[in-house]
Amino acid sequence: MTLWQLAAILLSLALASYIQTLTGFAFGLIVMGLLATLDVLPIESAALLCALLSLFNNCMALRGHWREIDLRLARRLLVTSLPLLPVGYYLATWLGEERAPLLGMLLGCVILIACLALLMQPKPRETLSPRWHFHAAGGLSGLMGGLFAANGPPLVVMLYRQPMTLVAIRCTLFAVFLVGGAMRMGLSIISPGRAGEHLSELLMIGAAGVFVVIAFTELARRFPPPLSDHHLRQVAYAILLVSSGNLILKGLI
Repeated sequence: MTLWQLAAILLSLALASYIQTLTGFAFGLIVMGLLATLDVLPIESAALLCALLSLFNNCMALRGHWREIDLRLARRLLVTSLPLLPVGYYLATWLGEERAPLLGMLLGCVILIACLALLMQPKPRETLSPRWHFHAAGGLSGLMGGLFAANGPPLVVMLYRQPMTLVAIRCTLFAVFLVGGAMRMGLSIISPGRAGEHLSELLMIGAAGVFVVIAFTELARRFPPPLSDHHLRQVAYAILLVSSGNLILKGLI
């Protein structure tokens, strides 16, 4: 790996950490979108790196807040998410080996759809959504998590509609992310695919990435930019839309 590739990876992690700290979403989408757009890592390797750092982030976020997790809703999401996560993972392995441009175009489409879903700003319901809504969101999340280690958007859209406190929503999200991320890391270890060819290198980058994530998370907390939440979200959506457009275009050419 060249120096500029390493710099591009760490800068992508820094930007994603900074934006997620300020806006509360899209770490995985931004990391995957930027790394695939810059073409510094294969998509499978980028997803493994993203999953590794997401595990660290979620553990840190849940520290001291485990009791805030809504276990009933977490189970409803995981009951379909976990069985479909290996399906997405092995689909990504198959596509990555045989049809890399198609996998990139699929990632671009997923980022575009996720961006549109996050723009919806759903209003909370007065009662919980039907059980099958949670199962559907969990299944879609599992597929996205297996394919690209970016399983957040379906869960975010689902839980933010529920009559729950903001703390409970975030902690339940982190718990589901943690379980799904652990399963994906397990799959990566026992059946690494192309990412396994560079596993030791990815672990070293991940170790450096942990410090980058910590530093830019703290930077965002202490020195937020003079922008409103609305404008910050516009910046994040612009990054996602440019990344998705570039990936879809690459797949079509």
